[in-house]
Amino acid sequence: MPHPTLTPTLPTTETGWLRIQGDASLQTLVEAANTPALLKQALKRSFSWQERNDMNVLRATLSPDQGPLWAAALLAWDTQIYFDSGDIAPYGAFLKREVKPAGRSSGILIRPEAEQTRWGVAEVARTRRDTPIVGVVAVVDMKGTLVETARVALTGVWQRTADLAQAPAQLSGAELSSDAIAKVAAAIAAEVDPRPNFLGSVEYRRAMAEVLSADALTQCMTE
Repeated sequence: MPHPTLTPTLPTTETGWLRIQGDASLQTLVEAANTPALLKQALKRSFSWQERNDMNVLRATLSPDQGPLWAAALLAWDTQIYFDSGDIAPYGAFLKREVKPAGRSSGILIRPEAEQTRWGVAEVARTRRDTPIVGVVAVVDMKGTLVETARVALTGVWQRTADLAQAPAQLSGAELSSDAIAKVAAAIAAEVDPRPNFLGSVEYRRAMAEVLSADALTQCMTE
């Protein structure tokens, strides 16, 4: 049975968030005019056209192994899960079982794009179609010339498929400078907990975490 499709524009809640039904296909997000560009890019990178049409939003969101970079983008974009009880929970906290909302998960809430929000993506993979060995998604909210919040999600460097680093909180209230980015990237490298395999050792993954975090955050310097 084909998944229901959404209108060309995602519906907006009273608080201004974009609301996506869990049983909608991933392709509806690619086709919707107001889906944030970061999420469209992560979807196209993570899933083929056929997969985006066959897989629904909730399945892809709650199964991060199927699309690690997609999961990282959702984390960095501060995505929320909503439930049929009316409860709402942060995506990352729900995946870690840090919260126990009532009811069944029904879909996701995502922030619309905003002028003060900047983002960057960096990754290393064997080929363009392979799952990234290490992937980084950075999202920075600015307030004037200063950083209001910064979120950096990484894949391939944790026990979990994807997770947020804590070090980017150091950027809050500061200018997004090259020196500040270098310090945070080094702190992220010290923070991660990689698991080695044939694609990369602990040392390699840690080094890539630093290089790619700096790259993704540097992309956020461009207005």
